[in-house]
Amino acid sequence: MFSKDKDSNPAAGQNRRRLNGPVSLISPDLCVNGNLSSPGDLQIDGTVEGDIQCQSLTIGASAKVTGRIIALEVLIRGALLGNIEAQTVTLAKTARVTGDILHDRIAIEAGAMLDGRLSGRNRTQAAAEPVASAESLRTEATDRIQMIRRQIK
Repeated sequence: MFSKDKDSNPAAGQNRRRLNGPVSLISPDLCVNGNLSSPGDLQIDGTVEGDIQCQSLTIGASAKVTGRIIALEVLIRGALLGNIEAQTVTLAKTARVTGDILHDRIAIEAGAMLDGRLSGRNRTQAAAEPVASAESLRTEATDRIQMIRRQIK
C-alpha cells in the first residue's frame, strides 16, 4: 500500500459506513443507466452506466461501472471505466480501473490493475509535471521501433 495512514484501511472505512445508517445497494442482477446521487453510502454489485456522487462508494468484485465518481471514500473491487475524485481511494486486488484518480490518500493492493494517472490533491500545480497520454506514448514507441528496423536493414 502507498499509505500508512490508518484511515485508508478498507476495513476502517467499512466500519464507518455501518455507523452512518443503511447502505443503498445495486444488486448483481440490476443494471442502471443514468446518474446516481446520494447523501449517504452506496454499494454497487451490478452494472451502472452513469456518473455517481455519494458519501462513500463500494464497487463490488462482480460490478461494472462506467462513469465519473465523486465521493469522500471509494473502495473498488470490480471494474470501473471512468475518473475518480475522492479523499480516500482503495483499489482492492480484484480492481480493474481505466481512468484517472484525483485523491488525498490512496491504497493499491497487489494485483489491482490501473490504466490511468494518479494525482494527489496536496501537490501543487507548479510541481506536477504533465503526463503523456497513452496514445502519444504508443506513437513514440512505434516510431522508435520503425527507426530501429530501418537501422537493422
